[in-house]
Amino acid sequence: MRSAVSALANEGLVTPLSGVGTVVRDLGTVDMHSQPGDAHPAWGSTTGDDSKIETVEASYDVANHEVAQRLGIGRGDRVVHRVRRYYKGRHIVLLHDQWLPGEVGARIHSETGYDPADKDAHERTDLYSFMREAGYQPAQTTERVSTRMPDPDERDVMSIPPGVPVLITLRTTRDASQIELETSTFVATGDRAEQTYTVAM
Repeated sequence: MRSAVSALANEGLVTPLSGVGTVVRDLGTVDMHSQPGDAHPAWGSTTGDDSKIETVEASYDVANHEVAQRLGIGRGDRVVHRVRRYYKGRHIVLLHDQWLPGEVGARIHSETGYDPADKDAHERTDLYSFMREAGYQPAQTTERVSTRMPDPDERDVMSIPPGVPVLITLRTTRDASQIELETSTFVATGDRAEQTYTVAM
């Protein structure tokens, strides 16, 4: 019996939990589809009613070298940094780090009343809609998708079984003038996440 459970765990089908027992992993697909030209769908509308988003951090910070390059700003410039966890049922399936140029965050706050640097702020709509209300026009995203093995923190937070990689998506949103409005890093469980793209021909 123990060897059978071990084999299933290695396949990513079950997760042994201390004090609980062996839990069957939900392997339902999580679609990470998004298009800035349309209303950004609520997380639950694409993954099911048992889904939710938890904002664990939102504050002003300074841009490191990588974030500065992705946003086209100077290293050390002020940015809004937001950290979120996306759940499907009880399980975290996606980690999201997002950065906005400081002036974008401040303008959204002043024009809409929503403060993206406040983790407890009520979100009556999605960030792209807030951008439009503030006078910005998100027009396109560039996404780079890759895979790697999870680091220890990611493996622990998302309860990723041995041998399962993570899907990494680096996204930058720009307006029609190619001005960067936000950049994000998504880390998702590789055996559940999928990306869907619609390309105009």
